[in-house]
This record gives sequence, C-alpha cells and structure tokens, in this order.
Amino acid sequence: MPEMPHLIIGTRGSDLALWQAHHVHGLITAQGGTAEIKVLSTQGDREQVQSFEKLEGKGFFTKEIEDALLQGLIDVAVHSHKDLETTQPPGLVVAAVPHRASARDVLLVRKDAETVAPWLPLRPGATVGTSSVRRRDQLLLLRPDVHIAALRGNVPTRIERLREGRYDAIILAEAGLDRLELNLEDLVRCPLQPQWFVPAPAQGALALQMREDDPRCSFIAALSAAEDLQNVAAERTVLRGLEGGCQLPFGAHWDADSKKLRCFLQTKAGPRRCLSASAEEALRQLSATATRTVLITRQPRPDSLLQRLSTSSGVALIEQPLVAAAPIPSPAIPNWTSAPNWVWLGSPGAVKAAEQWIDEHPEVRLAVPGTGTAEALTDAMLNRLDHIGQGHPNGAWSAFIDALTPSDRVAIPHSTASLKRWEEHPTSATLYPWAHYQPAPTSIQPPTADIVCFTSPSNVAAWTGPVPDKAVALGQATSAAMKARNWPHATAKTPDAFGILESILSC
Repeated sequence: MPEMPHLIIGTRGSDLALWQAHHVHGLITAQGGTAEIKVLSTQGDREQVQSFEKLEGKGFFTKEIEDALLQGLIDVAVHSHKDLETTQPPGLVVAAVPHRASARDVLLVRKDAETVAPWLPLRPGATVGTSSVRRRDQLLLLRPDVHIAALRGNVPTRIERLREGRYDAIILAEAGLDRLELNLEDLVRCPLQPQWFVPAPAQGALALQMREDDPRCSFIAALSAAEDLQNVAAERTVLRGLEGGCQLPFGAHWDADSKKLRCFLQTKAGPRRCLSASAEEALRQLSATATRTVLITRQPRPDSLLQRLSTSSGVALIEQPLVAAAPIPSPAIPNWTSAPNWVWLGSPGAVKAAEQWIDEHPEVRLAVPGTGTAEALTDAMLNRLDHIGQGHPNGAWSAFIDALTPSDRVAIPHSTASLKRWEEHPTSATLYPWAHYQPAPTSIQPPTADIVCFTSPSNVAAWTGPVPDKAVALGQATSAAMKARNWPHATAKTPDAFGILESILSC
C-alpha cells in the first residue's frame, strides 16, 4: 500500500482564503493524506487603496504564492481560480479544480437605498462600490445613472464599509458570502443572474496549483470535479483567446441548462454579448463585425437597454410597431365599491393606454410583469412602481397576486385581445379588469430587415409581407401565433433585452 502524502498548503491570509485552504485541507485528509497550512502575503493584500486597474503588473493575489511553490516552500497553492493568469508559469500546473460553488455575483444593498426599479433595486444615482472593471461596466450598462466608487479590502472589510454608509451598495461573489456564512440580515441581498450579469471566468471555483514534476499531483488530481473542470476550462479558453487577464472587462459563464457559454466583453465601441456552444465560436462572435438589421415590432425606446446592447453587437435595431394601442372610446370602467390600491400593467401597450388614468389616481401602486414593461414606464410612473416580476407572463402574474391580501384591490387595464391570465389563477384579492384599449393595425409599412422580432400575437396578425426568413418570437403566445402560420422562428428564452438579443445573435 503506497504511503499517503503530507502536503504544505500555501494561501493568502484573508478570511476567505483561509476558509478555502482549510476546505482543501479537509479534502486531502478525507482522501487519506495529511496537510498543514502556510500563510503568505501578496501584492494584492498589501495594496489596499488603489483600484486594480491602477496597479502595475499581473498576478496581484498569486505571484508570491507561485514563487513559494517554485522554491519548494509549499506543495499546493490554493487560489481563487479567477485570480490566476490563463498561462501557467513554467514548471507549474493546475492539478485540480474541486467542486465549484455558485458563480454568481451578489448586489448587497443598504435598506435605506433599496427601491423597486428595473434590473437593480437601487434608488436613482446610487453609489455602488467595486474595483472590478467587469462589474463596473455591466452595472453602467444596466443602470447608467449609478455612480461607481472604488472598493478594496477583504470581504468582511468591504461589507463593513457598506454598513458605514460609504456606499449604497456593493458587489461581491456569492461563493465568498456563502463560504464565510456572514450575518447579512441588515442588508438586502440581491443575486445577479448570469443571464444578464455575467460572472468572471472561473468565479466560484478553486484552483489547486502544484509543481508539474511533483509525483503527488495524481493524488491531488483525484480531488477534481470533472464537470466543473471542463466548464472552467471553457470559460478561461475564451479569456486566453482574448489575451486578457483579470483586469479585462470580460465575463464568461457556462450555462448548465443550455450547455452554452454566455460571454460579456466591454469594447471601445460598447458592450458585446454572445451565446455559444464552444469557446471558439464565442471568440468569433465577440470579434464579429458584420451588421444585421433587426426589426422589432414595438414603440421606439431610444435609450433602452436593448438599444445599448445592439449598438456594439453588430445589430442595427429598427423599432416599429405593426399595431398601436388604441384607447376604446369611453371604456367601461368597472363599478368598483372600493378604489383600487394596485394597477397591474401587463404590457407596454397597457402602460401607454392607461397613462392618463394612472396620472389621475396618484395613490395607486404600480406592478409590471418584468423589466421590458418597466422600461416603458414614464419617470413619474417609475416613482410609483412597487413590483417587478421575473418576466414570464404566467409566473409573473401568479407570483404578484399570491403575495397580496384579501384587502388588496387590483385594477387591470387590458387589451380586447388579452389572454386574461387573471381568470386562470384564483386569488383572495379583489380584481377590477376592464378592456381599456384595442390593438389597431398601423398604416406604416415595415422596412425590410434581416431578422424580425415579433412582440405580440397582434403584431403577427398584422404582418402582411412575405414570411420572414429569420424571425424571433417574444413569448410563448407570440410563438403559438407564428406556429399557426407555419413560420419558422426562434423564441426568446426570456422576454427582456438579453433574451431578445441572444435569440437575435443565434439566428
């Protein structure tokens, strides 16, 4: 029986780094080996004032540990995988990637700065702390109104600075928060989904680095989680292809559901996104220069998130509805016995048609199914917005209505062509639906485009041109209307800017 090895583990001295080192210590001993931990200092630990982009050199959190490994002072270096350069120093190798924790980022918000708003629950002009250029650029993409302030220090220090009021919110990796099990009851914890806020390559994963000629590499290699090793490798392959390090404003995440890579890259022209099944295809998409013309059948939104994403992703976006929300003359407003305290605006059309009525009832709170409808609200309406759903119409309505009480009363201005989802879900709240507008075809002929994105069944019905060569449906109801006409199409996974863009890029 071979003798079990004894290994010296090298690590930084932060709370999180020590947790990671002790975790690896446990993995080694569980496999029959023995280990001890040696704490080392790095440039990133010593330089706690300047932001990363102003520091000179590379490997701020890894170089000294790698040097100790090469000198034989330690046997295994435990790194946050995202901190490692994509090319290993001569003589070193990543021997194992243990089971990966969550890859997501988390927005931590002080409760006095929280509000209901599209994408991020932050009041207008909030100050957000981060020293990551990737996080900074994605924050400003989602919310151009926020202010970014540099934030350094270990995880507990960053959280304490938030509590002190230096920031309204900060962004941290969810894996670190979970590992340290910190008490965050006084803060609002908002996970940022990778579909729209792409994490750093290999975020949430550990890298166990060794000398490549160490015969104990095979012992450590057995600690790897095969699937996580493969997914992290794909994310870092794209980073290596871009010739970038940890200061490149780049995110990559392997999506386990779609089996595809989702990437974000901030370029001089603006943000670029891609969704691809391979690292090679992701690199091609991120560097593509060809322009595609896309017609989306909705009212123009000049400063919308979709417009910001499209401009630098090779998409020339034309926004033009085929139908308009035409108010019904003297709509039959329900004869309610008690005034409503909520208004459910199920679509941008409902927002437009009911705007005057909403202005006349300033005490009523507004609810929308997702960020797409929220973007159609006026500034005055945004100040009254009190609920944003997750975007999927059926789930968004049921989640909203299930949270209400019997004393709540919900006005539902809707189209004559509405699917009337409120009739399918029982509730103890009082509902006041009324047909407030009707879809009316416009007289404007749509321009030709490479891809047509249909936003509703009414827009599908109003289409009089030839069958589009490439088309996207926004939602299952629109997809059903296109299937009824035997139109080939893709369906956006989510009815928001990111779901639309990814469907367009996949056509």
